[in-house]
Amino acid sequence: MRILLLSIILAGCSSHPVTDLRASGDQAQFYQRDVRECKNLAKEVAWSWSFHYDRVVEKCLKGRGHSILSAWADG
Repeated sequence: MRILLLSIILAGCSSHPVTDLRASGDQAQFYQRDVRECKNLAKEVAWSWSFHYDRVVEKCLKGRGHSILSAWADG
């Protein structure tokens, strides 16, 4: 039980979207700025430790033209 709880907590701390910057084209130059802005927007919608937060960040980045490689970014 402790291992499960610890792994959930650690997984929530690693919200770094996997992005193919080469496929992002011209938008790649704005990636760092877009990550900061999308994380700030996601904080208004979800808690920073939840899986929903990660989904919001990745959908935001995809909407800004970045190529996100995570499985749930398509939805």
